[in-house]
Amino acid sequence: MPAASATAATAPAPAPAPAPATATASPAAATATPAAPAHASRSKEQAAAALMALPELQAWSALLEKQSGGKTHGALIEYDAALRTVRGKSYWQFSFVENSEEAALRWESFLLSTTDDEILVEDLASDELLSLERWRKEKQPANRSGVDG
Repeated sequence: MPAASATAATAPAPAPAPAPATATASPAAATATPAAPAHASRSKEQAAAALMALPELQAWSALLEKQSGGKTHGALIEYDAALRTVRGKSYWQFSFVENSEEAALRWESFLLSTTDDEILVEDLASDELLSLERWRKEKQPANRSGVDG
């Protein structure tokens, strides 16, 4: 018995935590999975993470840090908490900003779909919404070195 207690004391700590989580997650996931494709949703946090994962935004953030000696940072701000509807589809609204002690200067504004991976870029000059692919082709954001392009 004491050996079993020692084994139980050692084994239950690592094993039971994952087992109940897996057992609880599996039925919930199985229940949520059928509904997910029809009503998939991306949370605001997931949208922000997807946006910051773009290579352009990562490069801009690194550039700002380097040029300022760490005093200026790239950041996302939600410029309107309300979802924006475009052609019947809902989007989160974010801007990438150059964030310093003095000000937050907007570099670019983005719409991120709440139901899929679509990202649109607001072109303020033409008042158009550009697909990510078109934005990359036409605006060449990877070459950008400052707030004014």
